[in-house]
Amino acid sequence: MDRILFLVPVSYAGFIFGAKWGLVSLAAAAAIMLPRAVLISPSPLDALVEVGGVILIGGMVNMWFERQQREKERRQRAIVELESAQKELQSYVHTVESSEKWLAVLNAISSSVCQSLELQEVLNTAAEKVMEVMNVDVALIYLLDERSQELVLKVYLGVLEEFAIGVERVKIGEGFNGQVAESGEPLLVEDASHDPRLLREAVKQGKLQAQLIVPLKSKGKVLGTLCVATHRPRQVLTEELQLLTAIGNEVGIAIENACLCQQEKQLREDLRFYLQQVTKAQEEERKRIARELHDDTTQALTVLSRQLDNIICGGRLSKRDIANLEGLRQQANSILEGVRRFSQDLRPSILDDLGLLPALEWLISDITNHSGIAIGMAVVGSERRFSAEAELLLFRIAQEALRNVWRHSEASRAWITLEFGDGKTILTINDNGKGFELPQRVSDLASVGKLGLAGMEERVRLIGGTLLLQSKPGEGTTVTAEVPL
Repeated sequence: MDRILFLVPVSYAGFIFGAKWGLVSLAAAAAIMLPRAVLISPSPLDALVEVGGVILIGGMVNMWFERQQREKERRQRAIVELESAQKELQSYVHTVESSEKWLAVLNAISSSVCQSLELQEVLNTAAEKVMEVMNVDVALIYLLDERSQELVLKVYLGVLEEFAIGVERVKIGEGFNGQVAESGEPLLVEDASHDPRLLREAVKQGKLQAQLIVPLKSKGKVLGTLCVATHRPRQVLTEELQLLTAIGNEVGIAIENACLCQQEKQLREDLRFYLQQVTKAQEEERKRIARELHDDTTQALTVLSRQLDNIICGGRLSKRDIANLEGLRQQANSILEGVRRFSQDLRPSILDDLGLLPALEWLISDITNHSGIAIGMAVVGSERRFSAEAELLLFRIAQEALRNVWRHSEASRAWITLEFGDGKTILTINDNGKGFELPQRVSDLASVGKLGLAGMEERVRLIGGTLLLQSKPGEGTTVTAEVPL
C-alpha cells in the first residue's frame, strides 16, 4: 500500500508541472522504494516486482498527461489559426464592400457630371457623397477665384455658420487649403488643432483634428480644393486618399463643365468633349478597379480559401472546428465568385480581347443566368471590328438596356439585333415587357427619372450617333442605337 501511494505525488506532479517533473518525482519515489525493497522487505522479489509496477504505471500516467497537454496545445494553435483566418476573411470582405461603396460614389458623381450643369448642385452632391462614404464630420469645398487669386468657400457641411464666415476666403498658399491649391498635391494633417501652420482662429476654435485636402483639377489645372475633417483622431487609409483624389478629379471636371455652360455657353462640340472626358475617366476608373479586384482581391481570396482547405485537411481538428472552417471556406468561395462577377461587370476583359460580339454573348449569358429571361441575338451583315470607343459604347448601351429589362420591364423574353451596314452599325434591343409612357423629348428623360436611358442618349451623341426609343404601356420597349463606323 505504501508503494502504491507513491503514485499520488507522481501523478500530481505530472498533472500540474508536466511530464518532465512527473518523471523526476517518479525517479525520487523509486530511489526511496528500492533500498527498502532490497534491504528491509521480507520478500525482496515481490517488493521489487511491486516497485517495478509502480514505476511502470507512474511512467504511463505521465506519458498520458504529456500527450493530453500536447493535444491541448495543438487545439489552441488551431483555434488561433481559425481566429486569424476569420479576421483575414473579414478584412477581405470589408475591402470588397468598400470597393463597391466607393465605386457607387464615383458613379453617382459621374452621373451628376453628365446629367447636370448646375454648379452648386454638383458641389452639394459631391460633398454629401464624400461625407457618406468616408464617415467624416466635416466637408468643405473651395473654388478658385482667378482674379483675386483666392479660394472662396462654396459648400460647408458639418460646421457652424460662424466657422464658415471665418474661413470664407483663403489666399493661395495660406493655410492648408491654400497650400494644396498652390502645390496641386493632396495634404494629410493628423492633428490640425496643434499644427503650427494653422493661422486662423476660427479653425482653431472649430477643433478639427484629422484633415485631408485634395485639389479639384481639370486638365491639370487646379480649380479649387476639397477638404474632409473629423473632430477626433483618425487614421486615413491609402485607399481613402486615392478615392478622394479621384473624386477631386471628377468634381474638377464637373466644375469646368458647369462654368463653361454658365459663363460662355460654348458650342456643342466643346460640351461633347468634356462629357467624353468624363466618360473616359469613368471607364478608366472602372477598368482600374476591375483590374485591382482581379489581381489583388481575387488572388488573395483564392489563397485564403486554399489555406482554409489545408487546415481542414490537416485531420487534427474536432468535427465542430472542421464544420466552422468549412462554413468559412464556402463563404470565402462565395465572396470570391461575387468579386469575379463584379469585376467582369465593371469592365469585361472579353470586350478588350475579343470584341463586341463575344462580349454581348457573355452579357446575354450572364443576365439570363441571373434573371431567367430568355434573350436571343441575331447578327445581320458581315461582322467587322471597329473603334474601341464605339464597341465600348454599344456594349454599355446593351448592358444598360438589358438591365432595365431585368429590373423594370417584367418581360419574359428579349432580343438583340446587331446590324452591320454601309457606313453605320445599328444595335436594337427590344422586349415583351410592360413598357412605359415616353416623354415628349429625349432631353426630358432625366427629369422623369429615366437616368439610364438619358445616359445612353448622351453616350451615343458623343460619337455622332442617334438613339431612338419606342415604348407604350403593355407593348414592350425597343431601344435602337445607330452609330457611324
